[in-house]
Amino acid sequence: MSTDLAPTGAAALRRLAQVSILFAVASLLATAVALMRLPHAVGAGQGIVVAAGMLVGALAFAFGVMISLRKPRARRMGFAVVAAAFAAAVLFGLLAAVVPESSAAFGAWTLVLLGYAAFATHRLVRWPAAVRDEPKSDLRIFISYRRDDSRETVGRIHDHLRGDFEGENLFLDVDRQAAGEDYRVVIGRALEHADAVLVVIGTRWLTLAGRDGRRRLDDEGDMVRIEIETALARRLRVIPVLVQGTAMPGENDLPPPLRPLSFLTALPVRPDPDFRPDMRRLVAALLGEDGNEEDREAEAVAGTA
Repeated sequence: MSTDLAPTGAAALRRLAQVSILFAVASLLATAVALMRLPHAVGAGQGIVVAAGMLVGALAFAFGVMISLRKPRARRMGFAVVAAAFAAAVLFGLLAAVVPESSAAFGAWTLVLLGYAAFATHRLVRWPAAVRDEPKSDLRIFISYRRDDSRETVGRIHDHLRGDFEGENLFLDVDRQAAGEDYRVVIGRALEHADAVLVVIGTRWLTLAGRDGRRRLDDEGDMVRIEIETALARRLRVIPVLVQGTAMPGENDLPPPLRPLSFLTALPVRPDPDFRPDMRRLVAALLGEDGNEEDREAEAVAGTA
């Protein structure tokens, strides 16, 4: 699940987690009270009441903890809690009808169950679009960039991607290259296992020069050139990522081996307030999803939360 939440979405989930944990405790207490009010019930009847109360309490507590810890599949657990709460409401509603002397207590708890189920359903339907309910993807991503061009932006992109992809599957040269290693070997090894390559292009990416005054991209030994050239030669999925308001380089701006890059569809990643929606589109593109649909869902959530 992504950890980069809008404040409203994060607050709504925290509230749902707190209410769910309190509801779990209340469910256990209500079960104990129900047993005291059914002293003459047969063992099977008492067992049904205990089972229903324990099930609702355990599911609600697990749901609250999963939300608090940002665990995947929390939303699915939430729907299970809602179903259990509705079933328990039916049970306690029947008890209110057949045990007149305790109808007030059973009726009150029935209303609590229905109230929680309605509240939880409302929040589950309006689940923040930025919070993925599936386990992190195992897609392996290689990030190509120039440190002197976009280091800070790339760091933020990398941190955001960790919310949707396993950290060990995100290759960033500063993370993986040990002192004394031949960077060409490191790049080749990393690209052997990569499923996608992000080429981050900032305002100086194209024009940065080496000590000899030549443009780095024109140097066959340039690290970034080797990364892109290798990725294109291996027919990996390459996504240009434009930062700092940079335009996509034209075919004639690139050395011949890199010219296919100019024909690939690029995605912008802009500063706030556009960073999060741009990153949602980038993540959706990597996962093969409809990023525009996620944006529309996020806007709907923001408007109704």
